[in-house]
Amino acid sequence: MTRLVGLALPALASLLLAMSTPAYGEGALPHNEVRLEVSVGSGRGRVLCGVYERSGWLKRPVHASTASIRGNLAVCQFADLHPGTYAVGAFQDENSNGRLDRSWTGGAAEPWCVSHETRGTIGPPSFSSASFPVNAGTVTFRCRAR
Repeated sequence: MTRLVGLALPALASLLLAMSTPAYGEGALPHNEVRLEVSVGSGRGRVLCGVYERSGWLKRPVHASTASIRGNLAVCQFADLHPGTYAVGAFQDENSNGRLDRSWTGGAAEPWCVSHETRGTIGPPSFSSASFPVNAGTVTFRCRAR
């Protein structure tokens, strides 16, 4: 009887562990992180960051974050995104009103940047120029808001 219990307990423990751990692809996300380090010219305000998919580029972020400015640097981090293609963008909200202010010409009146530090010729940069793949691991971008 003792021998039977000795054999059954490890088997039962293995079965319970296997049942409680989701298999890859069954809702378990690979650990990944996107980190955006934004350099700003002044310590005024805060930095608002977003992770975007192509369909919502610079309009509807998949994830958004606000970061305090320490010295002249703000860091936004986004963890556990679904694998795919994304782009990140940020702006320095100098007056802390929660939106990117516009000049009288319609352009940005506050410093901003996107992944790969791309700029548009006329208008905002394209999603394809700022995009990158996310799988497993950490992707870090540094940009200077201007």
